[in-house]
This record gives sequence, structure tokens and C-alpha cells, in this order.
Amino acid sequence: MKSIEEIIKENLRSIESMVAEGSTDKEIAEKIGISYSTFKRYKAQNSELKAIIAQGKDKKNQTVEQSLFKCCIGYHYYEDFATKVKKEVLAEDGATVLVEEDIKISKIKKYKAIDLAALKYWLNNKDKTKWKEDPHKVANDKANTKLKEKEVNAKIIEI
Repeated sequence: MKSIEEIIKENLRSIESMVAEGSTDKEIAEKIGISYSTFKRYKAQNSELKAIIAQGKDKKNQTVEQSLFKCCIGYHYYEDFATKVKKEVLAEDGATVLVEEDIKISKIKKYKAIDLAALKYWLNNKDKTKWKEDPHKVANDKANTKLKEKEVNAKIIEI
């Protein structure tokens, strides 16, 4: 019988793939045939497994970032489109007309326009100093807090 360490070492690449695909620790443990608690305990103790999980998460994050960027700039994609095609055919007797129906699948090129919400999110996170909605919010909040403190202190002195 294989030890837990052997099972995990044999499955490191598949664990990385499962993490990149979004599988949870519980699902990973189930797929490689060990208990969830054992997997968690081994993950906490083993730096190699932690590194593999981090690589999988990094791949997943890169995929999401690429998708977000595509939404920011717009992109073309193909969509399947079904069309019903009718065809009239003469029967063997030569007098009857039969109608045959067939479905033809064709690809249509479409354009996904720029998503302004995605663009705003991207810019806010890439360069906050330039693109945040209120670049002076922190300074204004501090000034408002100081004014409120002075107001409270003035009321205390009056009492």
C-alpha cells in the first residue's frame, strides 16, 4: 500500500491542474483518493505541495486577468448558428412533392464590445493614483475627521 506522501508526489502535476481549473481542496483529496483532513494536514506541512498549489492558483489568476483584459479592449468570437433548410423532392411516383428538412450549422463572427466596467476596474487596479474616482479622498477624509474632532472638543469645553 502506498503512503500518503507517495500518493501526493505521484499526483503533483494533476493537483496543479485541478487547482488551475478551480477545484477545491476537498475535491482534490477525493480525486486522488485520500481524506480531506489528511490532505489539509499534508498541505500545511509540505512546502513542495504548497508551491504546486501556488503555481496552479497563479495560472488560474493569469487566465482570469487575460479574460478581463479582453473585455477591456473588445474582441471577436465565433458563435454557432442553426438554420433550418427545406428542400423539395419529387417522390418516386413523380407527382408527389416531399419536403425534406435539414439543419445546417454555420459559424457567425461576432464582436464583443468594450466593457466599460471591466475597463474601469482594470485601470483602477493598475494605476490607482491616476485612475481612482476621487484621488483626494483619503486627504479629504482626514480633514473631515479633524474638523469633527475639533467640533466634538469644542462642545465638550462648552459643557
